[in-house]
Amino acid sequence: MLRMENVSKTYRHRGQLVTALNGANAEIPEGDFVSIVGPSGSGKSTLLLMLGGMLSPSGGRVLLDDQSIYDLDSNARAHIRKQKVGFVFQTFNLVPYLSAIENVQIPLYLVGRDNSSQQARAEELLTRVGLSDRMYHKPCELSVGQQTPP
Repeated sequence: MLRMENVSKTYRHRGQLVTALNGANAEIPEGDFVSIVGPSGSGKSTLLLMLGGMLSPSGGRVLLDDQSIYDLDSNARAHIRKQKVGFVFQTFNLVPYLSAIENVQIPLYLVGRDNSSQQARAEELLTRVGLSDRMYHKPCELSVGQQTPP
């Protein structure tokens, strides 16, 4: 379970105090898929960065499995991101010199999967999104739509 309790985030921009979030609360059960929608500047990215352990709140708590993630050091938070939290970024973040299949294999490698299971899972995922014929193409050889997660 990922949970926010009365989370606030403020920062200074051009000498002005900006409130990105003010007393936000959320509960996301394990395995749920969540979309955050809203107008530009409404705090979506700030919220997601805090949920992912990449931006500390000004107030309140962010908990994963009842552990306050900002009570952990940065290495422990990185380990949590590697094991338990997934992100789809606004930019593609593909490694330009790796093929599509190699890009898909990166997180599998990071969690310690062996080479053959990395290959099999990456092939399965690329086939699922209609890229079985583009597995060995570099990002620059893919259309923008092909580079974007479905």
